Amino acid sequence: MRILQICIKPPFPEKDGYALAVNHISNALLQKGHDLKVIAISTPKHIAEEVPAQYLSKINYEDIFIDTNVKILPAFLNLFSKSSYNTNRFYSSNFANKLKIILKGNSFDIVLLEGLFVCPYYDIIKKNSKAKIILRAHNIESDIWKGLAKQTTIFLKKWYLNLLQKKLYHYEKEIVTKMDGIICISDKDANWMKKQTSKKIITIPFAIDTENQANTSVEKNTIFHIGSMDWMPNIEGVKWFLEKVFPIINQKNENLILHLAGRNMPKFFYDYSTKNIIVHGEVNNAKEFMEKHHLMIVPLWSGSGIRIKILEAMAVGKIIISTSIGADGINYKDKKNILIANTQEDFANKIIWCFENPIESKNIGENAKKNIQENYSLLKITEELNTYLTKSLKS
Repeated sequence: MRILQICIKPPFPEKDGYALAVNHISNALLQKGHDLKVIAISTPKHIAEEVPAQYLSKINYEDIFIDTNVKILPAFLNLFSKSSYNTNRFYSSNFANKLKIILKGNSFDIVLLEGLFVCPYYDIIKKNSKAKIILRAHNIESDIWKGLAKQTTIFLKKWYLNLLQKKLYHYEKEIVTKMDGIICISDKDANWMKKQTSKKIITIPFAIDTENQANTSVEKNTIFHIGSMDWMPNIEGVKWFLEKVFPIINQKNENLILHLAGRNMPKFFYDYSTKNIIVHGEVNNAKEFMEKHHLMIVPLWSGSGIRIKILEAMAVGKIIISTSIGADGINYKDKKNILIANTQEDFANKIIWCFENPIESKNIGENAKKNIQENYSLLKITEELNTYLTKSLKS
């Protein structure tokens, strides 16, 4: 098959969940011998960086810059429109024209839309190609914004976030009915999709490589968080943990140290730095960072899809404490291969329990690794993806 993969940001560097998810699917398609073209939107937040030569030798790749920054006048005028400002920011006539040229010059079998924010180009694709259009839904985006609105206590901000969420919800609900097929990363997201459309929907989770694990020595008294720190749910979750949870932990065990890492770390997080709170910002190797530290926290209060960092941490046998929302969409069993906590007291108590019960908590980490080996193998997911796309062409 000839496949065009359209992305809302460049697939490199592989330092966030989106880039990792895109590249795993790209690799799965290549393994099955498909001809792949990738076009990505480069944004002020995600500038295109040097793409590895090995990648370019296998994939026809290009990216086009779009200024997706929030602009006051368009944002204000959008208040009087039914359209979604969230999705409008990703539409550009330059990108649309380039896409039109690509579609007219190539005969694709499948166009794979990597996320909701490239869906504004649906009409361009439909008019200029006979390809089946498949949406790969990384999240239910309107659910994320609903959670953000719920978390804020500032009236004007809550009102505006609710407005954005409602418009995004209506756009998301309408656009999925137009697709020839939908691939979800979690069953929860797939269930939402099934309520909106009768189109073919499948859950294909993220594939994790459990081979070639490093033998990094672990710093025993450490807690860590790693994630994209320009993503609002991560910002609000970490801030909550710092202000509500870590003070309780510090009172019970002053020897525990919290390490925070992630791309685009907001400057105000560095103000929390103490001898027990170390803010790293972006790290060179996320996997080594995970392996070096003991216990992972995922204090998310909004979100959708799957937290790929949880899967990566499970793959290296880490103990993970997460909210229910943070672990949503993942095949897990509480107290067997992960610990779930939904209040500040429960979060703090479970962290303290892990350090006071090293043998029991280590078993949870070992079970987490087994969970990845059984449910998220690359071979299994490659076969499921190939079968689904092949069937989509025949429908």
